[in-house]
Amino acid sequence: MLSRAHAHSQRGFTLVEVLVAIFILLVGVLGVVSLVDGANAVTSKTKAREGGTNIARSIIEVARGVRYRDLTAASLLAALNARPGLQDVTTSDAGYTVKSRGVKYELTTTVCSLDDDKDNLGLHPTGITFCPDSQVGATLGDRNPDDYKRVRVTLVWNTRNTTQSITQTSSIINPVGGLGPSVIGLTTTSGSSTNPVRIESPISSANFVAVTSTSAADLTWNIDGDVQESKPSGGPINWSFTWDFVAPNGDILYHDCTYAVGAEAFDEQGRAGSPYSVTVIVNRIVGGLAVENFAGGRNGNGNTVDVQWAPTPECDIVGYRVYRDDDPAFGSPSAVTCTGQGSATYVENTVTDCVDESAPGGTMYYRVRPLDTNASGTLREGAWSTSVTAGGSNSVPSVPQNLAYCIGGQVDCFGPDGEPAPSGVLVLRWDASTDSDGNVQFYRIYRDGTSYAARHDVFYPNPGIAWFEPDSDGQTHTYRVSAVDDKFGESGLSAPLDAG
Repeated sequence: MLSRAHAHSQRGFTLVEVLVAIFILLVGVLGVVSLVDGANAVTSKTKAREGGTNIARSIIEVARGVRYRDLTAASLLAALNARPGLQDVTTSDAGYTVKSRGVKYELTTTVCSLDDDKDNLGLHPTGITFCPDSQVGATLGDRNPDDYKRVRVTLVWNTRNTTQSITQTSSIINPVGGLGPSVIGLTTTSGSSTNPVRIESPISSANFVAVTSTSAADLTWNIDGDVQESKPSGGPINWSFTWDFVAPNGDILYHDCTYAVGAEAFDEQGRAGSPYSVTVIVNRIVGGLAVENFAGGRNGNGNTVDVQWAPTPECDIVGYRVYRDDDPAFGSPSAVTCTGQGSATYVENTVTDCVDESAPGGTMYYRVRPLDTNASGTLREGAWSTSVTAGGSNSVPSVPQNLAYCIGGQVDCFGPDGEPAPSGVLVLRWDASTDSDGNVQFYRIYRDGTSYAARHDVFYPNPGIAWFEPDSDGQTHTYRVSAVDDKFGESGLSAPLDAG
């Protein structure tokens, strides 16, 4: 008898098991979603705070760009509203709101002044908003108590229903005091209207006009920072003063040079605002004044003539030009090309001597003229010096003998004053020369040569014959010495001496 086949058993997940699996999966997914959402929230808050920090910094920089005396909370907001990205986006509502990257920041600014006790404290004048915590003096010990302003910026915003805020504070130092009137203009009617001002005409004084920002009780003016005694006239806005170049007795008070002329205004309490100054180029005298102490003569070496002079007091002198003539009336002078110069014009105003190695024989006459330039750079010759006569017989001094040296700090190493020489300096000594028909006026020091280019220094002995090396470089050099008389006759050179 055939038996019936049994059906295979079928097994699977029950409904309960499926529900449990779904629940576990849901919990995991929700956890991940929660983590992602939390991370996004933190990122949003961080970016919003970064944006707020950048806005606050930008506002501080804008505040620094506002003129100190005009810096208030209202003027700062007005300056912000003119800056792209910092405008008020809710002009119809109260307050000030800046929008950046989708976030709206409510802005609050405060600007107030502080008195620093390091320069004393003073009474708080009206018209200035001082911070509540600013100290105040009992007397007017500080005429400008507005030492600096404190700018405080507060931003409040909302991110994911969370309110956040940031506050930044900065101090802006008062550059000039700020409380008094400022000088806003300074011009002259006696020169050019440009800056620098050029005064080219031979006038004895120049008139200036200063204009202040507000009414001033007093105004002072200065030359190169030195306040002048003469008081300006006019006021309270327009002031005038006169700069005298020449004294009533004819003495020159201010030579041709470049100066800074400034003015400063004060209110009734002696408080100053911003000063004002202009550069003034004074070039009244064409070429410059005549040089002084012009001296010279034949130096005894062939046809060579030495002349020297004191520099002129004008600081705009660019050089000098030496002339010679066989006529004492200087009817037809010719320019001299001095030793070491490329032409008959000295290009350096520091050159105040000349060696003419091509002087004709016989009696010659020498003069020198200073040189300056006009506004276009053209050279102009100044006044003639007195005349120097080079000629006639003249006995030159004897040659200096027994040239020796010592180093400061050694035993018996004394200077020309008889005192011990400073340690480490080079001191040359020699026996005094004599002159049969005059007097020895000075000695010339030659270094590393015998040509005129090797002339190193000039020494006027008083009272001893001992010369300091003025610019010792620590190297060994060869020195020689000559004596020069009152007619510029120069002796031969001493025996050489290696020293250093």
